[in-house]
Amino acid sequence: MTLVLADRTKVYPHRILEDVLVRVDGTIFPADFVIMDIEEDEEAPILLGRPFLTTGKALIDME
Repeated sequence: MTLVLADRTKVYPHRILEDVLVRVDGTIFPADFVIMDIEEDEEAPILLGRPFLTTGKALIDME
């Protein structure tokens, strides 16, 4: 699998997690996650929309 990022660079998954049970607002469903190992770019922060974060009651823990 090859992923093309917004800046048109290509990255390859470090790992793929399949059928992980995710709970959103009381509903549980399987989801797949693609884990990438990419360099940090402080000028391009991760942007997740507020509606998505609110619906999912997301907790973001990054080091």
